[in-house]
Amino acid sequence: MTDVWWAHGSTEESHIVPGPGPSGEQPELVDATREAVRAAVRDRVPGYTPDWTNPDRQDAGVALVRLFGTQAEPVLARVNRLPEKILAEHLTTAGVRRRPATAAAALLEFTVHPPDGASVLVPAGFQAAASGTGGDVVFETDQDLYATPATLGVIAVQRGGALEPVPLGLNGPGRPFAPFGVDPQPGNALWLGLDGTASPFPSLSLGFVVAAAPPSPAAAGGLTPLPLEPRPLLRWDVLDGGRFVPADVVRDETAGLRASGTIELRLPRTWAPGRPPAARPGPALRWLRLQVTNGVFMTAPPLVAGLRLNTVAATAAHTIFDEPLEPIQDPAAPAERRRLRLSQVPILAGSVVIEVDDDPGTDLFGTTEENASRWQEVPSLSAHGPDDRVFVVDYDSGVVTFGDGVNGAPVPPGFRNVRAVRYRVGGGTAGAVAAGAVGGVVTARPFVTGVTNPFPATGGTDAEPDADVVRRGVGELRSRGRAVAPADYGLLALRAPGASIARANGVPGLHPDFPGTPIPGVVGVLVVPPIEEGGTEPPVPTAATLRAVADFLSREVAPAGSTVVTGPVAFRRIAVEARVVLDADQDRAAVLARAAEAVTTYLDPVRGGEHGGGWPFGGAVRHTPLVRRLLAVDGVLAVSGLSLTADGLRLPPCTDHAIPPNDLVWPDRPVLIPVEES
Repeated sequence: MTDVWWAHGSTEESHIVPGPGPSGEQPELVDATREAVRAAVRDRVPGYTPDWTNPDRQDAGVALVRLFGTQAEPVLARVNRLPEKILAEHLTTAGVRRRPATAAAALLEFTVHPPDGASVLVPAGFQAAASGTGGDVVFETDQDLYATPATLGVIAVQRGGALEPVPLGLNGPGRPFAPFGVDPQPGNALWLGLDGTASPFPSLSLGFVVAAAPPSPAAAGGLTPLPLEPRPLLRWDVLDGGRFVPADVVRDETAGLRASGTIELRLPRTWAPGRPPAARPGPALRWLRLQVTNGVFMTAPPLVAGLRLNTVAATAAHTIFDEPLEPIQDPAAPAERRRLRLSQVPILAGSVVIEVDDDPGTDLFGTTEENASRWQEVPSLSAHGPDDRVFVVDYDSGVVTFGDGVNGAPVPPGFRNVRAVRYRVGGGTAGAVAAGAVGGVVTARPFVTGVTNPFPATGGTDAEPDADVVRRGVGELRSRGRAVAPADYGLLALRAPGASIARANGVPGLHPDFPGTPIPGVVGVLVVPPIEEGGTEPPVPTAATLRAVADFLSREVAPAGSTVVTGPVAFRRIAVEARVVLDADQDRAAVLARAAEAVTTYLDPVRGGEHGGGWPFGGAVRHTPLVRRLLAVDGVLAVSGLSLTADGLRLPPCTDHAIPPNDLVWPDRPVLIPVEES
């Protein structure tokens, strides 16, 4: 076969380079550098254009060759991704899907000024916006809110019959405080005094930010319940004049002030101002009391870092209603299979609700009653029969795929007969905005004069990178959707809907409440949430995430009779101190920044380790790999000394440090000391 000028004429075999697969390497098909392209063209010049003998840089031909090399470089880089793409497509065919983006959550605080002083209804779905680098980020409220124009006038803690006022800042407590005292006993209480001309009705929403603490483990499944930590009994009351009236709890996302969230109380229509029995002389206010009526806190008592009125949970997403799906013209697809598209992306997982008209289009005059059925979203069509009304959604592209009559029922023919009743669009790290970033009102509502987020938004992750999908895919195929080995629990936990999770580790017999005591029939799943950009403290999963993971694993993948207990991972703080010799011809600050980033990335619990899949659970922090990481940084010529500090204890130079089983490392800021080359 005659060789052509554009063929890969080199007889050298492709070499192996680092890759995203489970082996951590893959073949490199071509040398994807502009210099290699220019050299290949230059070597062909004598055979194809022997009359071209002017190699001067001013020559037009030389300029074209240089331009061609520059333009061909990114094309060849994409060619080298072919092995990765082929593996990703095989995994997609086998049912391994990329994890979609998840949305951040925030507490929104509303300000209202009605003329009559009554509460204002802010319906669920109210939209507010925060300005971001990539445009506005829309937050949408999750529940209805009755916002009151009353203000929080007094916060007091009752201990032993005496009321101790809590210093207030601009909009709440000035600093964290113990709502029931440092040693809560039955009878201790938190008092909230509301100042205003009208009583809140029919409900009042309070937003609590509980100081960071490891959440309690969540358990699900099993034949017999495990012993649980006794919880104190808390009761809300309204001081109506001089008598106490119970306030019904409509919703308590804090689980008794054990986690941050909102508490909604149903209040009486009339609520007379008054004064607590042990209060100091002062104006009469409308008082709420949260009292410990029975029991004690077995662990550390709660610590409230923030308290606001008129707060409601919101998600960094917005809802699209009643949208007909657009057909996709795809000649290569089977005629029986229908592929339609939603207009807005990225789509939040599990939010798509689709209705299909059952009329196939034969009722031309519309004399029969219209009948529509709702179809169900599923991860894959392969497990469904010809009568199952199911569909699959690609959250990144918005493509909705229906069955072909073999795997899944086909949609009946018709025009605009498939519509999305609703779906939500959003997600990503852009939603993790700082406190006070939300300020724009998107939805107009009478008497609503302002909205903000008094605390930073939490959560929010981007779609899973291809490299992570490839790395995870082999384990997914091995588990086949069932948790048998302990490693399967950690892998399948990533599928839990509603959970904000980056990694997980399954440990047989582990219960976080009973350390060191293996319990038969129990599988402990240690959860690592996503790490916020620039975070300086180890991440802690929320109670909602732990509950979502435990329920999903117990319900969907765990064998019958197994008890799944989820809890947070214990982190060991590691600080690296190294003496480095730097290249004098390079910017010292830039080299030190790259070296610090290399060390921090290597020890990162989510993207660290040898292959970038996260630091392994347990193991050891070794001296030699850290030295290699530093020497791989451009501008670092030598490492003359390296030592570790583990949990505040400085170790001897050039020693390794073992990490307890099932723990992870958390990298503190490394200390890099430039020294002169000896």
